[in-house]
Amino acid sequence: MCELRIEWPGGSYSEGAHIQALGSPHNGPDTTGNVLCLCPTCHVMLDLGVIVLGDDLAIIRDGEVVGALRTHPKHVIDLECVKQHRERWRQ
Repeated sequence: MCELRIEWPGGSYSEGAHIQALGSPHNGPDTTGNVLCLCPTCHVMLDLGVIVLGDDLAIIRDGEVVGALRTHPKHVIDLECVKQHRERWRQ
């Protein structure tokens, strides 16, 4: 989502962020299609609804598209999880 890359002697650091929250009442699946690898700041912004994704994986902040999500070709994002997350925060 951003250009920040956190390096440490063991390599680079990122966090696995669930798009659709796990557990009740959101009941998101614990699958790779529901997970993004993000920096800690983007992870928190996703969890708080500061950032949501469009169906085209556009990054939306405060109702404005600010970029496009970069993904690995083999990592298919579950669009139902994206829709649930966006509807949860109503952007």
